[in-house]
Amino acid sequence: MNDIEKLINSILKHEYGETWDKLDESVVQDKLKKTHKLYDEISVKYKNNPSAKNYNLLLTAMLSLQYWNQKQIKMFSLVEDF
Repeated sequence: MNDIEKLINSILKHEYGETWDKLDESVVQDKLKKTHKLYDEISVKYKNNPSAKNYNLLLTAMLSLQYWNQKQIKMFSLVEDF
């Protein structure tokens, strides 16, 4: 990982925990929706202008999207997990 990837990863983990740490479904779905929008917008910007700034923003968007796609959700269950 490069420095930007490490920084984004550590910020997400510090704020929301590891991907296996469960969060409420509404929080995860909201963050996932926002990161999809961010990724869509930044990827268009990068295609139009592949500058270093847009590249770093694209990395941030991709890492955030990957994190929220893998994030575990608290779910109500009538059965116990073994």
